[in-house]
Amino acid sequence: MKHLILSFTATFLVSAACFSQSQRELYNQSTEAYKTRNYPQFLKLTEKLDSIRPMHPTFTYNLSAAYALNNEKEKAISVLEKLVQMNNKIDFEKDTDFNNIRQSEEFQNILKLKAELNNPVVNSQKVISLNDKELHPESLIYLEKQKLWLASSIRQKKIVAFDLKTGKCSNWFTESHFSTFAMKTDKKEKYLWVATAAMPEMIGFTKEMEGRAEVLKIDSKTKKVVKRFPVEGNHVFGDLVLDNKGNAYVSDSGEALVYKISDDKLSVWLDLKKEAFNLQGITFNEDFSKIFIADYLKGILVIDVQNPQNRNWLKFPKGTTVKGIDGLLFYKNTLLAIHNGVNPIRVIQYNLTENHTAISSFRIIDINRPEFDEPALGTIVANNLFFFSNSPWKAYTKDEKLDGTKFENPMLFQYQIK
Repeated sequence: MKHLILSFTATFLVSAACFSQSQRELYNQSTEAYKTRNYPQFLKLTEKLDSIRPMHPTFTYNLSAAYALNNEKEKAISVLEKLVQMNNKIDFEKDTDFNNIRQSEEFQNILKLKAELNNPVVNSQKVISLNDKELHPESLIYLEKQKLWLASSIRQKKIVAFDLKTGKCSNWFTESHFSTFAMKTDKKEKYLWVATAAMPEMIGFTKEMEGRAEVLKIDSKTKKVVKRFPVEGNHVFGDLVLDNKGNAYVSDSGEALVYKISDDKLSVWLDLKKEAFNLQGITFNEDFSKIFIADYLKGILVIDVQNPQNRNWLKFPKGTTVKGIDGLLFYKNTLLAIHNGVNPIRVIQYNLTENHTAISSFRIIDINRPEFDEPALGTIVANNLFFFSNSPWKAYTKDEKLDGTKFENPMLFQYQIK
């Protein structure tokens, strides 16, 4: 059994509560069962861990090993394939736990898959590098009426305007209390709605701020805050989307809640704590009848807006992974997903069925590109997807300072959607 370090690598970080004391106890019990070669008990405990915290690198690896040790070969292969899809750098080839499946054709196919994932797929193109290296961009938006490009900043708690030709940045909004994440505007571009959250990586963070988040409603002309919608507890407002009536829907990765702002009042629209783990990108379909919301561990949930109890998790086709979706955008019966919680990082276009309740096929836009390091949220302008390919999440020191030697200036990429 491969004993991996128990850690979480989500862009926003999975809540520490995800790895509870009970999970530690279960994990310790499972390793003890493994050591004593009580493989049926090892499998039982590992299955339970996987159900509590799916797609964890350690639990998933151990689950595959447990199936192999209990001679459940098909399940071992299936889980091992999932593991490779979410991290093709995992070293399992010489692990003796897989001896009984090592010579099988299916195992050899997984080795081929691992190698194939190293092959780059290149479709998007670099547009420009921004001149503000420490911006730490999360999202971007284009205000058509003002012909203005904006980028949000995790580190600097602000929004900058940037020139698409030169990459030069200038402060546009600097009154956020917290890191700025997603930005959306209404059709008339009267207001800019901004999701924010207190992050240890931001300048001025204190322990007292932990778990606080708020949505900002900003007048796009005066750049003044019209209203703030704050919450306290254990929240991270990472993304938001507006419906055709101007109501805002906000994803909370801290508490797996979806908030709604209507008539300038913030309330919980949907509590997903019993079925989701780490909510990320959120988007509407064209007629605003369905909301799609990404979960960093489970994939994509599609929700009927008029009847939220009518919802289902999309089944992902073979050759893809549910893990690591951050940015999520709807475009002409497809979903554009930025997977940054996997290795290699990838951008994928998922084709939907006519009723938008299932994935019919997919197309890899980009994968295994050296320029990609934690791309996050994107925006669609006309028929083009724009996103920043790199964010310096991994360049922070233990005291939350940025090590400039470990990252490059923010790079903006563009893909003409097909």
